[in-house]
Amino acid sequence: MARFLAAVALCAQIVTSQPSIDGGRGDLPGMKQDMFDMHKKQQKAGKMKLGKEPPPCPKSDKMSAFTSMALLNGEIFVRLDASDGPCHKLISIGLNQSESPPANFSVLKNASLTCGPVGEWKKRVAEEMSMVFFQGGLEWVKSENETIQVITEQCVDEVCTNHTTITQINEAKYEELLQCWSRSCDCEQAKNPKMKIILFTIFALALGGLGFDSFKCAWASLKGSKPSKHVLSKKEHRMVEVNFAYSHICDICRKTGTCYSSAVTSDNYDMCKLCYKAAKKKARAAWKLWLEKHPEDEDAKKGAKKDDSDDDAKKEDSQSDAGDKKDAKKESEAESDDKPDTEAEKDDTPATTGDEKAKSDDKSEEDDKDDKDVASS
Repeated sequence: MARFLAAVALCAQIVTSQPSIDGGRGDLPGMKQDMFDMHKKQQKAGKMKLGKEPPPCPKSDKMSAFTSMALLNGEIFVRLDASDGPCHKLISIGLNQSESPPANFSVLKNASLTCGPVGEWKKRVAEEMSMVFFQGGLEWVKSENETIQVITEQCVDEVCTNHTTITQINEAKYEELLQCWSRSCDCEQAKNPKMKIILFTIFALALGGLGFDSFKCAWASLKGSKPSKHVLSKKEHRMVEVNFAYSHICDICRKTGTCYSSAVTSDNYDMCKLCYKAAKKKARAAWKLWLEKHPEDEDAKKGAKKDDSDDDAKKEDSQSDAGDKKDAKKESEAESDDKPDTEAEKDDTPATTGDEKAKSDDKSEEDDKDDKDVASS
């Protein structure tokens, strides 16, 4: 038994092990590796992930040089010290007398894309400016309230000039910026009055449509809606007569074989003949009841007998035609039976039997003999 278990363990070890093709010489230092060695390494290391994500971003110092910021259409608009007033376009930002050049919008964006989720690069530019400078290889302040050089574009009477400002970097500005940058901090560049008018117009139209539908539904629930005199499907489309469909199932009684279907083929609603007649009877009763309760209705004023649907009228026409044909057929048969009598009357020859015909022949012979005797005498 022990020998059997040892043999089984040895076989399992041979099957699970992956013997080297070249005897392990490819693993020696200085030896060249071919495609088989690379495949073996991949099997040992596991499958490599495709589309590797950017590495996580380092932590920032939670300080900022701006109190307001708006990122719009590839440009940055900022306020340096005040929380209100006009926002100016940011041209560049960097330490004064620094070896590294100042950073503009393109440099800040590219540096923020080197780490973290790609879709959050604006958040990193606004909230983690120190990390963006570090990722871009730029110099940043070492402590709070140190100054940095900011170049902005200021326009007066449609004349724009660049202004250089030395401003402080601290945590108070960061806290103020953190509260409003996602809403563009009420910068006038982010305001779009035309789009606001369009949005308010759409909102007013939607509100008006909702109010009209709500009033219509409330009025219908209080007064009641006018029923249809035709049989309708679940989607309020009229049912029409079609050719008998053996494979279709009635949507009411679930029996195969239907004669009526919705006028709109997309409804996919069918009814058999019995269910249609029952539904038609109910619809007709509801229609008449509505006209009795609402004499002011136009149909009630007309007083026309148009309760039946078109398909019922067609049925009645077909039935009347069939009845006319039957009557005509009966009349033709009666005329064929009367023809021999009329012909007999025209010829004035009554019908006689065989005996009567023989007696008449004998009388005629006797009359001939009498005539001969009279002539001889």
